[in-house]
This record gives sequence, C-alpha cells and structure tokens, in this order.
Amino acid sequence: MTITQDRAASAGNVNFDEAPIVQAQIEGVDYRIDTGFGSAVAISTRAPGSWLWTVLADGKWDGLRLRAKSMDRPVVDVLERALGEAMREQNANDDA
Repeated sequence: MTITQDRAASAGNVNFDEAPIVQAQIEGVDYRIDTGFGSAVAISTRAPGSWLWTVLADGKWDGLRLRAKSMDRPVVDVLERALGEAMREQNANDDA
C-alpha cells in the first residue's frame, strides 16, 4: 500500500470518518494511524468509552520504521508492528 498524499497529518485535515490505515488498542487506549503527505502519518488517540479522536502526533513511516518523537517508544513499537502488518496484508492483496 502506498501512503497517499490526499490528506495532511494535522488535526484539521484528518478525516476520521474514513477507515484508518491501522487501528490498535494499547493498554485500554485506542490509537489509529491515517495517511498524511508523503511518508507522514497522523497518529490519533481516543479515551476509553469516547468516540472523539484527537491527533496526538505526526509520524514518519519509511516502510520499516515508524518515528514519532513526541510519543513513548513502547507505544510506537506496537503501532509500528501493526502498521507493518497492515502494509504486508495490503501488498499481498494487491498482488493477488
């Protein structure tokens, strides 16, 4: 899957009505990753029981590593694995 350049990775431009690239729950908190410009991704979060997403950080995805300076590395590691798996699944579907 190619990260498209149709949305900016910022609070005003993330369309939470569209499906995210990946969504994961870590220690009871929901996270989602949406596309941004180029290698940028928007990482958002919401509290348990809430429907309101908030952009937490802009990240960079190089196809292997997710970087998000403002986030704790253990959380980024989990999101990185989930994003890698989503990309592998998408590529497998594209090849089929």
